[in-house]
Amino acid sequence: MNATEAFQRAFAAHLRNPDINPPPAGVDAERAGVYVELLFNNVEDFLTGCFPVLRSLLDDAAWNALVRQFYAEHACSTPYFREIPAEFVQWLTSTALSDRPPFLLELAHYEWVEIPLMLADSSIDWAQIDPDGDLLDGIPVLNPVLLLQSYQYPVHRIGTAYQPVAPEPTHLLLLKNAQQKVDFIVLNTVTARLVQLLQENHSGRSALQQIAEEIQHPDPAQLLEFGLQLLTQFKQQYVILGIAID
Repeated sequence: MNATEAFQRAFAAHLRNPDINPPPAGVDAERAGVYVELLFNNVEDFLTGCFPVLRSLLDDAAWNALVRQFYAEHACSTPYFREIPAEFVQWLTSTALSDRPPFLLELAHYEWVEIPLMLADSSIDWAQIDPDGDLLDGIPVLNPVLLLQSYQYPVHRIGTAYQPVAPEPTHLLLLKNAQQKVDFIVLNTVTARLVQLLQENHSGRSALQQIAEEIQHPDPAQLLEFGLQLLTQFKQQYVILGIAID
């Protein structure tokens, strides 16, 4: 390592964690402190904007301590500022935070996932889709920007007025709607399974028949009738766009 690289590494270490890393020789600590606060404040402001609910649940001291720990410990693998939230969630996943709420990681993931969904390509080839096709016997075409996510806590309800004290398994379907905004739909175990099967290119009928077998439904015909209503509702919610044209 040459002298220039050694200086850069020492200065970067000081900027990330000035409490344990002194500034390089010849650098005035007070002047370096301006850059320490400037860089930290940029990261803190950005994370506050990306995780507003999480931020609202922690007081200033707890939030700043969390961000400073991330800033000091985590070696980001990207130079892009917009990807810092993903790095923050990755760091939370691998870091033990015993004094934090047990739902903190899942809440952070739920708030972060809106970003890649919003940025995802939502172009649709309508020439390959029949919007009025048979939802039972055709192969439903799903929204291209859609994520089925299961959490141990009801993250969509968490806020200053409600913080769960025990797990409550929750299935959410997150998608970019027709207005190009990220939306979510709360599912139960059966409807989440239906979405899984549709993602595997089952027809509506095939998916519902498989579910009837899996849950040993006493009246498969009744389930099929209910399932058609659900498929129609999914189409209204922009989960299903139509039926694939052969």
